[in-house]
Amino acid sequence: MLGNSQIVNRVLLVLVSLALTYLLASVTLMIRWMNFWIRGSYFVSYQVIFLITLTIFLLWWLHRHHTGPLPVSSTILYSTAAGYVSGLIAMALYPISQPDGLQQVAMGLRFPTPEAVAAFLWFPVRMLAWLFGGIAGLVILAMSRRFKPLLLE
Repeated sequence: MLGNSQIVNRVLLVLVSLALTYLLASVTLMIRWMNFWIRGSYFVSYQVIFLITLTIFLLWWLHRHHTGPLPVSSTILYSTAAGYVSGLIAMALYPISQPDGLQQVAMGLRFPTPEAVAAFLWFPVRMLAWLFGGIAGLVILAMSRRFKPLLLE
């Protein structure tokens, strides 16, 4: 039973942290900035894929550190990198929800020039995906230390 309680605590911690991060990103216009770069139904698809991927990465991180408090610097660095990688994955897969989505994804991953690769790798930086991940990591750290029911010890 204790194991299930820890799993529930981790899931709750990540979901609440991402919800608070999304709220903060909305208030600070970060979400509007993301919407500027990806518009319409693509934006919803991008956000869903990004948040699901980031949730998986953060849950994996919490699973690795199941005893004791979370290390501060490595948690922030990991969540920032997880935000970037989640942004890359979402960037590659966001057309999947459209008609002919698999073909669009396959076409989008054909990089005709080195500049196209650089643009693809730069896009999560421009979209602030790395910053969203870093803020989520800070919120996880703050919540895991502040609220006793969410402690991972």
